[in-house]
Amino acid sequence: MSTALILKLLLTAFITLAIAAVAWWARKHPNRSKEYPERVRMPKVLPIFGWLLLCVGLLMGLLSFFTPGSPLGARIASVAIFVGGMVFVVMYRNFYVAARDYEVAFRSVLGTEHVIAYSDIVHYSVGVLRGQQFLTVKSVHGVKFSINASAYDMSPLLRAIDFHQVTGRWPVRVEVPAEGFGP
Repeated sequence: MSTALILKLLLTAFITLAIAAVAWWARKHPNRSKEYPERVRMPKVLPIFGWLLLCVGLLMGLLSFFTPGSPLGARIASVAIFVGGMVFVVMYRNFYVAARDYEVAFRSVLGTEHVIAYSDIVHYSVGVLRGQQFLTVKSVHGVKFSINASAYDMSPLLRAIDFHQVTGRWPVRVEVPAEGFGP
């Protein structure tokens, strides 16, 4: 074996183990919002990767656009890398999910906020894809929510689904009258 091949194999193994370690750490330590601790956001690795792509794309763009005779492919690649970095930063900025006792609140990567009460769920499905548990919920209002339940703590929603399977109805929030009011 040549030294270049051994170096290539070691580098590939190191990068694979580093990605696996970051994924494991992100699952063990969910990224909670400081303002609203019930909201779980995407892992912090995403904006770091996004800002890295933004910087690389910007530097590549400066070199490719202001160097005479640079190929068109370099310009296209620099714009694509820059836009890809922006997408990662915007996805991180917009997304959150908060599974509560009687509802799930979330904001999509495009920034639209929704709240689905468990009693409004029309259809749900739980499936496994590549060893990960995925959960899809559709409400009466047509709002669809799909998430990797292995990566995000969706235990209140999964408990509500179990409750629905056993009793045939969804858990409903009960309003308790304040003391001194009522009969």
